[in-house]
Amino acid sequence: MSPAVIERVRSIIHRAKNSAKLRRRSTIQVTNQIPSSSSTQKRESIWKRVPGSVLVRVLAQCELQDIYSLLLSCRVLRRRVSHLEYAISQAYLHHRTRPYQYTTETGHELVPSVGDDLTFISSLFPPPPPQYTSTGAGDDLPEYSFGYLADLTRCWKTCIKLSYYLAEYVVHQHLQKDSLWSSKTEKEVVYSKGVGLLQSRLLSPVAYIIFFLETHASDPQSSTRSTNSQHQSLKSQQSILQQPPFNNTQTLLSTHHAMHLLCSSVRHLMAPDIASASTEAWLGLLLTTSTLERIMEFFVAAAKDESVKVAAADANGHSPTWTNRMEFMWQMRRDWGEFVASGALTPPKLSEVWFEAAQREICRRGAIPHECEVVPVLHGPGVALRCEFCEE
Repeated sequence: MSPAVIERVRSIIHRAKNSAKLRRRSTIQVTNQIPSSSSTQKRESIWKRVPGSVLVRVLAQCELQDIYSLLLSCRVLRRRVSHLEYAISQAYLHHRTRPYQYTTETGHELVPSVGDDLTFISSLFPPPPPQYTSTGAGDDLPEYSFGYLADLTRCWKTCIKLSYYLAEYVVHQHLQKDSLWSSKTEKEVVYSKGVGLLQSRLLSPVAYIIFFLETHASDPQSSTRSTNSQHQSLKSQQSILQQPPFNNTQTLLSTHHAMHLLCSSVRHLMAPDIASASTEAWLGLLLTTSTLERIMEFFVAAAKDESVKVAAADANGHSPTWTNRMEFMWQMRRDWGEFVASGALTPPKLSEVWFEAAQREICRRGAIPHECEVVPVLHGPGVALRCEFCEE
């Protein structure tokens, strides 16, 4: 458990103890007359005396892992937290959405980092709507819960990590084309700024891609494979692209460009171990069975290999012949074998996931041709985010 959480819990206990002392002093005569009541008061758990509003405010500032740890520490606390789960979850999300600022004791103003701020992702994935029984019982409140917060946080962290590692990979490939550097420091500065700029441009589109994949996966037609079902799947995907947030044409185009960059980068990473003709089938499987989490893990594996390669070069050593990237693809081959052996339907072609529906929707809106997006890398022409409909 983090020191900050321990300090908050200690503060609660300290305040509760002081409050209990004041109550005992004000009722000392009554207590002397009824000793059994005093004995009961002493045996009562501190967590029963903490006001619910205080418990909600404190736990809303804790991380989910810390809350789960606290649930295992005391039965009374677990019951109270379970009873207050809705209020704690709502306060937790409110604490991590803008506008939120925190002023320290020294007067410095702190704002949450991009990883702590759930404003954007919670607007894409709001809490589930209320559920009603056949008798109409229930309320009109959305289902805030720790499970929802855990899914939301995991999704947002996937967006942050994938956008970073994708930006890192693309900028690295871009700078490899130009070896004219005045110093190693200059290259590192340009590299760092380029990765930061590109990640900021990719973060929202990556979240939109996840939103599209999750929404499409919830459609029953997406799990069947026939000529008619493929047609229905295409209509379903195009319907998703006609609704928020994709009803904004610029959002649709930027997401389409990001999808092109993502898929081309993954296919480049797979070469030469996997033939170019087979990479589309692999990508189709990855996109439809694990949204973007496995793809993010692929980029992480490649980034680790690059770090090992740089360290070996600095030490005049040799890089290992078996890499993290190769290990990941070996695992993918095993997953593919299990997928085929299970008798499951073949995964869709890559064009049947996003691309065909997006192309039709872009054409329907008359956004052909359109300008590509260029992210400056402070050296050279910059990284172009483009698609097949961009102007040359």
